[in-house]
Amino acid sequence: MFVTMKLQKLLLTTLIITFAGCAGQTYRAELGPMFAHARGKLALANSQQQMQPDNGVNGDLGLGHTEASPYVRFRTDFEKHRVRFNGFYLDSKGSGTLANAYGDIPAGNQVQTSLDFLALASNYTYEVLRGEDYRVGLGGQLGFYSLDAGVNTLTVREKVTSEVIVPMPYVEVEGLWDEFRAGVSMGLMSADLGDANGRYIDLEAYFNYVDDNYDVKLGYRYLLLDGYGRASSRDFDADVDVQGLFLTAGICF
Repeated sequence: MFVTMKLQKLLLTTLIITFAGCAGQTYRAELGPMFAHARGKLALANSQQQMQPDNGVNGDLGLGHTEASPYVRFRTDFEKHRVRFNGFYLDSKGSGTLANAYGDIPAGNQVQTSLDFLALASNYTYEVLRGEDYRVGLGGQLGFYSLDAGVNTLTVREKVTSEVIVPMPYVEVEGLWDEFRAGVSMGLMSADLGDANGRYIDLEAYFNYVDDNYDVKLGYRYLLLDGYGRASSRDFDADVDVQGLFLTAGICF
């Protein structure tokens, strides 16, 4: 949590500096709900560091329900430069029956589970191509992803927290038709980063209406964290994706 708070302060400071920039910049601030759910598999070694087979997030662990969460977006444009920040938080709870052992909890036990997922991302792109009805930008993204999973019985509690900062190349393609926009953007990385060695994908697709004062956007966000490593002093293996629709509205100034 301390790392999370420090990173939030760093990203906020970066936004303030960026948004206090050059004359001629345009700014957008958007807020709305995201209807997200988690899928995938989790595995955790026991206290003797013996790795266990995985359990399904949206089956054995009883998660995978769609939850509404706040989705926040900021953006500034200056000439061919674009800087964006976005973030959302997923809090999911459920119950299930383990198909395989999870940590020190044997297979076949009924469990109460929780999954807290936080995603914060800041990216920069430079416009490399532009036509009458399209634009293409290339740049980079810095993402912070925090996964906190708790699996409990009446007598045993297993909790894993994994936090990772992921730098990744970033590309965006946008179509332009009068006041309407449609676009796809994606960051991709495969590396050994802190808690986990694995691959990370952050993808967003959207359609929006924008004028000089307002911006209304419908989109889809997909995040994949496929990593293995150590978290909370245990070996773990997580192949989890978080995805869902979002609808935001905001102001342009």
